[in-house]
Amino acid sequence: MSTEDNGLIRGSPTPERCAALAKEYTLDIPRIPSLELPLHVSSSQDSVTKAIKMCGGLSKIKEVLNERGESAESQKGLELYLNEGSHRDFSDKFFNEHPIIGKKVPYRDESIVLKIEMPKGTLAKNNGNIQKSLESLRSRDVRVTPVAIINNTIKFREMSDFQVRLDNAPSATEFKDSFDSLDWNNMKAFVDSVPDFDTRPFENISNLMMDRSSKIPSLDFQLPPPPRFSMVGLPYQYKYKTNPFATKKSNGAAEVKGTYIKNYQQFVHDMNEVTETPANPHPSLQKDYEVARATGVYPGTKKESNFYQNLEECLKVLGELFSKRPIWVKRHIDGIVSKDLHHTLKIALALLSYRFTMGPWRNTYIKFGVDPRTSSAYAKYQTEYFKIERKLLRSPILKKNMPSPPAPVYESNNPGDIDSRFKFNGKQIPWYLMLQVDLLVEEPNIAEVYSKAEFLPKANELTGWFQELDLAKIRRIVKYELGCMVQGNYDFNEYKLKYFKTMVYVKESMIKEQSTDQDGDVNMDEDSNEPNQNKEESDEDEENGVASGEADEVALEADEADEDENVRVDEAQDDEGDDYDDAAFEINSATFQEVIDRISRLNPEVAQRLQNDLTGLVNEANL
Repeated sequence: MSTEDNGLIRGSPTPERCAALAKEYTLDIPRIPSLELPLHVSSSQDSVTKAIKMCGGLSKIKEVLNERGESAESQKGLELYLNEGSHRDFSDKFFNEHPIIGKKVPYRDESIVLKIEMPKGTLAKNNGNIQKSLESLRSRDVRVTPVAIINNTIKFREMSDFQVRLDNAPSATEFKDSFDSLDWNNMKAFVDSVPDFDTRPFENISNLMMDRSSKIPSLDFQLPPPPRFSMVGLPYQYKYKTNPFATKKSNGAAEVKGTYIKNYQQFVHDMNEVTETPANPHPSLQKDYEVARATGVYPGTKKESNFYQNLEECLKVLGELFSKRPIWVKRHIDGIVSKDLHHTLKIALALLSYRFTMGPWRNTYIKFGVDPRTSSAYAKYQTEYFKIERKLLRSPILKKNMPSPPAPVYESNNPGDIDSRFKFNGKQIPWYLMLQVDLLVEEPNIAEVYSKAEFLPKANELTGWFQELDLAKIRRIVKYELGCMVQGNYDFNEYKLKYFKTMVYVKESMIKEQSTDQDGDVNMDEDSNEPNQNKEESDEDEENGVASGEADEVALEADEADEDENVRVDEAQDDEGDDYDDAAFEINSATFQEVIDRISRLNPEVAQRLQNDLTGLVNEANL
């Protein structure tokens, strides 16, 4: 149902009968306010009256509805007391009763109230379900009339709290009658009544009766309860995530397929030179693997799944890869390991490699026995992360220049080696913007900088083996060319590239006193007379809409969510691989294009419409 400019509402005509229009209704109807309560209020008069009384009465509700100021902070709000004993017309029963505050929505939340008439008994036949009742009737048996527009709503979004009754707490009652009354004479009388060495608060505390069927003597609990149990009004966001391996059946029930085993991947959390890197797999993983070798069945899997046999084949493939290249990014391996072995990949990687959680080799898998901090020969395997800024990706025209990301399991166009679409050569936008340095050297200007680079005596956490200036040059060239390619421009300015290659100072950081930023860049322009704001604007122009540095947590979570200890093991692999793809798909971190691709499997027409009408996804925190 859509609203028209002339104050009418009209149902959308079906394609088959475009000439037949639904009945029109005027929207010249009353505007009314509403109260959305976190209570079960029935249609009986007593229930409605009690709900209004719990909010302080009609006068209080009207007062809040007439409050000025659209922002929630500027509103006093409506107090909803959940227990009798909070208002003057009830006797006090609770020690720490406090209300839930309801406020008008910050922006108008308009909705139409419809009066629906249908034959008597229809609703009862369908167990009170209005939707089913309407579906069971012909259109001529139903009459729908708009009666009002709700244009002002008070909503309650705070949490309620635990409260304590005073039936069995005489000391709490005394406290409430004295200090809580704010009457000086009552306070003084209470203080005077307390002896110097009062034992009542702890009397019989070791003999508390936990039998719920008998009443606890009033003398057993003589300490006043806390005024509040919860110190926050709104619930915490715990970033709960559903099980990525759970699927829904056609009837809506959730089902988790397969069993789970731990991969025991080892991580190094410190770049300090005294920190040792692991030389062998985790002891628990070694134990599981030895059991599998002896029995032919990997612990936690079934014999018919052939998990151990597939794992052995995957280990052979990875063994060859790690002999050629000691440090790998998993997205590169995904296209080399065949699809029928991919479910064993995490276990195989944990048997052969470890990972750093920080520094220039973060997010890579490093062969056991190899410590990249020991030799500059490992400098070429350092990772650099680049990010296209939103101001470019917001443009539908520019987004078309971005390549579609690879599937979770794909086939490399370079058998046994890294897919060429992951490389940066100045002629294509890479599939994946976390690039190892040796994937950048096909670009001539970067190759020139790399060939002249002088490595540090020892690696550090920020720039690894590279001098700050050399790494800054490489980053500048990539950011400039990448930004140009996103905008469809492959004709780079040779003077800019020459400037980047011959830079004398690291100019990305504008912080004084030689401080470094997350990219490891140092301010060398302290003698400049330009205001800092102008410098930042100049740098932003040179960055060309591309940011560099360490991958942020959201990007890492979306690109390589491999730190989960649990690995799914399917009892039987599907030939089409749909089950595995569903397991790899994480809705909370999926890109817009991945969501569209998933919808297109079920309904290509809807997917195409969404692709045309929507520009992307919005994080729920920004709604």
